[in-house]
Amino acid sequence: MDLKYAGSEVLQMAVEIEKKGKAFYESVAGSVKDKKAADLFRFLAEEEVKHEHLFQDMLKDVETVHNPYDNTEVILYFKALVDRRVFPSDKEGELMDQHLNDLSVATRIAVSMEKDSILFYYELLPAIREKDHEIIQKIVAEEKNHILRLIEFADTLK
Repeated sequence: MDLKYAGSEVLQMAVEIEKKGKAFYESVAGSVKDKKAADLFRFLAEEEVKHEHLFQDMLKDVETVHNPYDNTEVILYFKALVDRRVFPSDKEGELMDQHLNDLSVATRIAVSMEKDSILFYYELLPAIREKDHEIIQKIVAEEKNHILRLIEFADTLK
């Protein structure tokens, strides 16, 4: 029998992605010297917090599935996936500061990471129970909106 992940598990993963994104964006905002770039990354950190809360609220409304393995193992597994798939670590963010002081480069990198998160969710679709596909669609819609807001925000800084 193929193991299919539940919407609740995907939402837990989404919350972890948002936490990691917040930490990364905050570390970059604190290390870049360009004020506009720092403002951009602070904005992104705030957006990650909003998404984290949204996904936690969504988690309250979905069926929780009890899998045959320990919940701690699930969380660790999700964390490992998230750590390696979407955002660099906050330490790596600090090392990127020389490249991110250029607002156009900073924007491209941020949009790229947001796109990576969307691709990550699309890659999960085959492993998700079909009845929970709508959850992935809602998460992706939020991430797409995030990209649009990021581009709009960057345009106002020019």
